[in-house]
Amino acid sequence: MKTLLKNVRVETSYLTENDFTYGTATKNIAVAFENGIITAVFTSDQVDTKTDYTIIDGQNALILPQLREMHVHFDKSKLGIPWTPIEPVKNRVERFTKEIAYLKNAPVSFSQRMENLIHLELSYGVTHFRSHIDAHPAVGQSYLEAAQAVLANYQDQLDYELVAFPQHGLLLSHAYNEMKLALQNGANIVGGVDPISIDNNLEKSLNQTFDLATQFDVPIDYHLHERGDDARKAFAKILALTEETNWQKRVTISHAYGLRDLNKSEQAELFSRLAANQITIISSIPLDFVIPPLTKLKQAGVKTQIGCDNIYDCWSPFGNGDVMNKLNRYAEMFDLTSQKELTESLELVTDQKLIAPNGWLKSGMPANFTLVNATSTAEFVARKLPVSASYFKGNKVK
Repeated sequence: MKTLLKNVRVETSYLTENDFTYGTATKNIAVAFENGIITAVFTSDQVDTKTDYTIIDGQNALILPQLREMHVHFDKSKLGIPWTPIEPVKNRVERFTKEIAYLKNAPVSFSQRMENLIHLELSYGVTHFRSHIDAHPAVGQSYLEAAQAVLANYQDQLDYELVAFPQHGLLLSHAYNEMKLALQNGANIVGGVDPISIDNNLEKSLNQTFDLATQFDVPIDYHLHERGDDARKAFAKILALTEETNWQKRVTISHAYGLRDLNKSEQAELFSRLAANQITIISSIPLDFVIPPLTKLKQAGVKTQIGCDNIYDCWSPFGNGDVMNKLNRYAEMFDLTSQKELTESLELVTDQKLIAPNGWLKSGMPANFTLVNATSTAEFVARKLPVSASYFKGNKVK
């Protein structure tokens, strides 16, 4: 079906007076799409000639890119289960163990809990998910298979990446074979977690992680909570292996708390190497001092992204599934108050630059976009305005 979304605005430039940027200029456009792909972008004076389209009136909304949830756990959510507080534990290994037992006996099925999480995030406008899925001997392939069965029902509403994740440690839980099976069975990213504090063998743990990635020709998303010297060693090894395997642009480090422990000269050197190797840092924007220096990373040319991570699970009672709430928190924590800073911050949840003379939309792109009733992206981010509508491959999702 040929569809024309008319009467929407796209930002084209910043408005500046006496070196003060006070807003953005927009132009009214119409977006044509068919079979899930944008086929043309028209100016408002061209719209009346398009009579063979199904017309949707955008009601003067601002059109923005697809919102992306870059760190979530489909297999861990407790959404739909009556309130239970978080049990105290002595360490993360005990948390792992308790979590397996809890989820195995949860009063709400895996599928229903995962659907609750998906529906929650769809309601906030997200249409892309990167989810970590546990794969280790204690759960085998069961979580992956269950997640894939649920996702089969959402093909016209979202796209996704599935990370094979050795939550209990690749070495500690002897997860290598289950990780390999998960990659054979449809997971398309290799995960990992703490080669020193969990696996207690930096070299072997990271070597096996990169071995899986190169075997299956897939990216890596590594959860790194290491601190101090352990963080220094882990980053050095990850960089060395990235360069050795030519895995540039295919490595992500989530959390990266240890970046806070480096002095200024160490940060400058490491950030430069991260940028040169096009390694991405993803943060869930924790409300404490361990949050990595995201604005410094971005200034150094390191790609940064945001995800929700915990959304009421065995690890945290918090999390509302609204990635834009995380972005607003990021902007406030790092004092991003200018029009330009707030506008550019949206890249952390869209992976798309916005300001261009003819707008960010181009023919040939997937018809994935977000509509908001805001004067500008900056207002949308700062004021936590709701998403009015979201489209995925031309289908209205919200």
